Amino acid sequence: MPDLITHTAVAHLLARSFSSYRYSIKRWDLHFLFLLGTMLPDLLTRSFYILFPSLFHWIIFFHTPIAMLIVSWMAAALFTVTRRRAVFISLYSGALLHFLLDALQKQIIGNNFWLYPISWFNFSIGIAWPGEIMHFIPLWLVAVLLLESYKYIKR
Repeated sequence: MPDLITHTAVAHLLARSFSSYRYSIKRWDLHFLFLLGTMLPDLLTRSFYILFPSLFHWIIFFHTPIAMLIVSWMAAALFTVTRRRAVFISLYSGALLHFLLDALQKQIIGNNFWLYPISWFNFSIGIAWPGEIMHFIPLWLVAVLLLESYKYIKR
């Protein structure tokens, strides 16, 4: 899986490039929730099966689109009625971006079991190995800094 920096940087670049600067500032909370959505599948799974490897088959469900649909819906229920739809869309679209980025990686065993527990099919395009993507972290950070600088100067 791409690391959390890659997930967050790509999400930030997409969110900021598709919205105007003023709109992003007014909707900073939805932008934050979109970024959180890209990290959420890994936050709900990785730490648990690093600490408790024997629970892998129970925890892997939280790294699926179906589980993120449920988690996003439950999280949206914590907000006011007028905000729930926007919160749900922000969280869930971030999670879907997460799964898309994960699918770009090659894997030995597999980790993209999007239909688990119905199927163990690994949804993977297999463009690059995880270690190869780590070399792009400085590029992601520079791209974010350049975009933010440009948006700030343009304002």
